[in-house]
Amino acid sequence: MSRDIARVQARRELNHSVLDPMARLPLELQSHIFLCVEHKSNFERKADPHDVPVVFLNVCHLWHVIALSTPKLWTEIKIDSLPRSTNYITLYKNWMERTGTLPLSLLLGGFLDSKDTFGDLVKQHQDQVQSLTLRWKLPSYPHPNNGKSVIYIQRCFPSLQKLAIYAKGNDVYASEEVLNEEEDLLDSVPLTLTSLEELRLGQPQLHDFRSKADVAILQYLSLPALRKLSLTFFGIDSDVDVVVSFFNRSSLPLESFSLSLGHVWPEGFAKRCLRSLPTLTVLELCSQSNEFSSFVTILGTSFNLFPNLRALSLATFDTVAIDYTAVLQMLNMRRSTLLRKFQVYLEETLL
Repeated sequence: MSRDIARVQARRELNHSVLDPMARLPLELQSHIFLCVEHKSNFERKADPHDVPVVFLNVCHLWHVIALSTPKLWTEIKIDSLPRSTNYITLYKNWMERTGTLPLSLLLGGFLDSKDTFGDLVKQHQDQVQSLTLRWKLPSYPHPNNGKSVIYIQRCFPSLQKLAIYAKGNDVYASEEVLNEEEDLLDSVPLTLTSLEELRLGQPQLHDFRSKADVAILQYLSLPALRKLSLTFFGIDSDVDVVVSFFNRSSLPLESFSLSLGHVWPEGFAKRCLRSLPTLTVLELCSQSNEFSSFVTILGTSFNLFPNLRALSLATFDTVAIDYTAVLQMLNMRRSTLLRKFQVYLEETLL
């Protein structure tokens, strides 16, 4: 009887391989095809039964096997808000388990109002998380616990290499209960994160100044391995003091710096902030209405400022914010340096 069943199953598999071209391919190639089907970034991927990669599990047995045999399919996940139903908690847990030991990228957004559920979801895989994006509802004003929450994040994810935090003004603050600081933290001792290589606070884009960062977070951190930093803030003196102190404390090997400022260009900003970044190769400055001429002049007269600079981008709403004579002089002076790319963006109609 068992031989007959085995014969029938073998015949069925043979027929299936004839009818289905996918079945004749090696598993490695099948997995590669599935990875090519991925069309959404980790900002969109979520545990939706009707979306890639979960939908692969329900097409047929072969696709089910391929999906489960391709851990890289499951390394990115978006959680809009912490699930309240047992089914979704199980779905998220199963998703993470399918990654095996590969690095994880998480995007947490919406209202995450249960610290216990959050910890229960990620505790089995916290050592795998290397990229974390937070899109929670944050206040339009600095909150005293925001920086300490970052310390809690790092303690949750010791292997974290990339961290992005987005906040929109006038939204309701709801993340404190989830990423609450531990009571034994010492405010006077900044936390050193030796693995973090990329940090994004706010979205440094000319078109969206509603998204801004609470740069007070930086007073709690020392990031000696940081290579890429993106900040959005309004350039008040207290913010500049925090940023300058952070640069001096961390001795950054920073290669790329993107900065979006509000209406105020702080006094001596270029000298105070930017002179402490000798390893910089990419610099992007964006402002609503700022005077770039002084910075361009300094850049054209001091080769000690950014000696390794390869790409420079300036963006502003104000068409008179850039002195093009100073720009031409700067480019002429920098001909013998490593500068290979220079861009200017003017958006006077977006105010």
